Amino acid sequence: MVVPTLGLLKNNNSNFPQGNQPGQEATIPPEKLEEMVKGYEKILEREPDNPTALQGLAQARLQLKDFIGAREPLEKLYQKYPDNLEVMLVLYGTRLQTQDVSGAKSILEKLVKNYPQEPKFKEELTRLNQAIAAASKQRPPETKK
Repeated sequence: MVVPTLGLLKNNNSNFPQGNQPGQEATIPPEKLEEMVKGYEKILEREPDNPTALQGLAQARLQLKDFIGAREPLEKLYQKYPDNLEVMLVLYGTRLQTQDVSGAKSILEKLVKNYPQEPKFKEELTRLNQAIAAASKQRPPETKK
């Protein structure tokens, strides 16, 4: 699945075919991706929890840069497979893309807990916390009416 996650996916071993590796541009024309989305949606009408269709739908939407549309199938996959590293990484990136910083942070905290041997997760959590702190300092104080 293609989603920028601030470098977390760069060295991740993925089961996806070569054309879908992180950091590579989609090689499938947008019209074909739209057809794929419709096909996966039809499958999910009949089988709402079909993991292959959920993954395919999320992947096609991500390649179309439809991060909001990719959230629903990714969230379902995460509920079904809460400890799947790839699902967590892609959902983390998608939550960041859709400005769900607290949701992204919760996944990152789980990654740090589940993979203490991976320093990149702790480093990313530190950067995210710094960005959150910097953003909260830049916000103007709320005025009371």
